[in-house]
Amino acid sequence: MSILSTVRHNGGRVYIGVQTLLVASAALAAAAYFLQSGESGAMGWLLFGCLTLSVCGLVLLEYLRRTVTDHLRNAVRMEEERTRLTETDLLTGALIRGRFLDELSKNIGTLSKPRRIMLLLVDLDHFKQLNDGFGHQFGDEALAHLVACAKHCFPDCTIGRLGGDEFAIMMHGNDLDRCRTRAQKLLAMLQDGRVYEGHQIPLGASIGIAIAPQHASSPRELPLLADLALYESKGAGRGRITVFDPDMLSEKRQRRFLERELRAAIYLNELELHYQPLTDADTNIVGVEGLVRWRHPVRGMISPADFIPVAERSSLIDMVGEWVFRRACLDIERFASGRISINVSGEQLKREGLVYTFERVLKETGVRASRFILEITETVATAASPEIIARIERLREMGFHIALDDFGTGHCGFNYIKTLPIDGIKIDRSYIRNLGNDRIAQVFVSALTQIARIQGLTIVAEGIETEEEFELARSAGCNNFQGYLLGAPQPELPSARTTAETKKRELALVG
Repeated sequence: MSILSTVRHNGGRVYIGVQTLLVASAALAAAAYFLQSGESGAMGWLLFGCLTLSVCGLVLLEYLRRTVTDHLRNAVRMEEERTRLTETDLLTGALIRGRFLDELSKNIGTLSKPRRIMLLLVDLDHFKQLNDGFGHQFGDEALAHLVACAKHCFPDCTIGRLGGDEFAIMMHGNDLDRCRTRAQKLLAMLQDGRVYEGHQIPLGASIGIAIAPQHASSPRELPLLADLALYESKGAGRGRITVFDPDMLSEKRQRRFLERELRAAIYLNELELHYQPLTDADTNIVGVEGLVRWRHPVRGMISPADFIPVAERSSLIDMVGEWVFRRACLDIERFASGRISINVSGEQLKREGLVYTFERVLKETGVRASRFILEITETVATAASPEIIARIERLREMGFHIALDDFGTGHCGFNYIKTLPIDGIKIDRSYIRNLGNDRIAQVFVSALTQIARIQGLTIVAEGIETEEEFELARSAGCNNFQGYLLGAPQPELPSARTTAETKKRELALVG
């Protein structure tokens, strides 16, 4: 009946004509039967007419068959095109997220009958910088190139785009060595890069792998575990392949605990801001650095080295940064002279809202931006995009002083001092600690202070812990000094001056 319905829908008139011919042919055949005893001439004409009508009916049926077949082929072709448009990513040709996850659900099996598959999550490294530096067209080409390379390295696997610059590869079996070999080949192909304006731009990716049923048998849980492995690859420096390890779950639970508790601490105003003095060459206090502390009601004092990285992986870093700046604005009324330095995370600088947040807090507290120094680490400054540099310049135009922190730990050359919008430099404590016995440290600090003097920059020697370090840093030409010798971080703001006796008492307390 389905064929007849299709025939009626696609060729009603032809079908009626065929029916008419067949009926007429049948009528002629019947007439020939009744007239078979009559004249042979009439009988012959009737048989000829019957044959002619039958042939015409068969021709029309063949035409109808061809027409229906063409319609069905076109329908199949249109369905395939619709599937391609709705189930694959038009830019890269990979399956869209929903379609890929459906395939994963079908192939992962069940708890009673699991199937062995490996799930690879692939994330293109520094995709935003590619878009910002070379344009979105190059970024699109990079994504399409990644999928093309993945199809070449994993020809018998299912590839999907989960969103943005993150892709997934589903590989059957549990041959991890073979999977690693293919993944390494993929990274090597990406390293060859793409051509941009005559230059070969290398690409990189981070990969996380989870195996079913070894790690998980659920189509919802397996991607989460692969994502944890991908996160470890990114955290280890990118361009790496990491296989999920159960220990990652305990680390994740620890991060979740800290994130939840830190969010509560911010809302309940349970963080603290401690202040460490900065002095001049005569040990007069000329400023302080505000250092955030978290005194947990159960776990006690939690180090910033533990909770700041957790905050930077989420939006909490913006909340912590705003809390610190607001607290400093409220406390600065008790600090008659000098400035307060606060640290600004590289993750904060990536957000356009940072400038508006500082503007709002200044307006709400009535404090001038010139009372503050924003410290940015050297590694953040050297890797800053044009947008981040523009954001730093806007903060400087508002009146903030900008200082380059931990100078000497990264790859910042002296040329950066001329180009970066900064007002001061803090020399990393590793150079100050080695001033007495390391010739390279002596030359580095002396050269830096001379360049800074020409540029009109303030040089701060941090990590001063002995009288010898203080004298050597002062002799090398540093302007300001910071360290436990001169004062440890305290919950209260220090007085404007400190005497030698006070300094000795503080040193005794620290020791």
